[in-house]
Amino acid sequence: MASFLASDSPVADFDYDEPAAVDIVDATVALDVAGQTLPAEADGQAVRGSWSTLDLPAVGRYPVYVLVASGERTQRVLVDWLVVVDPADEWYNAITARLDWAGAPEPDGIIARLLEVAREQVEEYGPNLPAGTPVPERYRSAQLVQARNTWNASLTNGDAQVDVGGFVVNVRPLDWAVKQLIRPLTATKAVG
Repeated sequence: MASFLASDSPVADFDYDEPAAVDIVDATVALDVAGQTLPAEADGQAVRGSWSTLDLPAVGRYPVYVLVASGERTQRVLVDWLVVVDPADEWYNAITARLDWAGAPEPDGIIARLLEVAREQVEEYGPNLPAGTPVPERYRSAQLVQARNTWNASLTNGDAQVDVGGFVVNVRPLDWAVKQLIRPLTATKAVG
């Protein structure tokens, strides 16, 4: 998993399963992410190195490749997604969602996409908030529940499928419980 706050200076190490392409005799490896090449070593089981030489790019998602080189030839193998989040953003992100979502998908890129899609759905369904208004907790909760519902739907067979960056997701409409979080029903008085 590779998620960092935009204000971070990473110090953590990375450890990815070694892709089959590394089995080439005399192959060297590095990590290629956000236009930067990070030194790495392969030991027959994993590709290891440190994020400490990475200059974090802008907020967003970036593919992480193991770069395998042998002579004049190179090959990139997608192994993860780097997620850089805005620490001032009030919505759930790949870092904060893990605190409240037991069993969240492991690759940070997947959880980031699920949360982004759920946020868009909540913002479209919910009443517009005046500029500068804090995000209501019920909107945040609805985002997390909808992301979880979408993830769970992708684990089952369904009719409506969408390719999301290489992953097939069964799209489900907003769950009734999510709708209730966003637009709570209010009692109306009636005079008979």
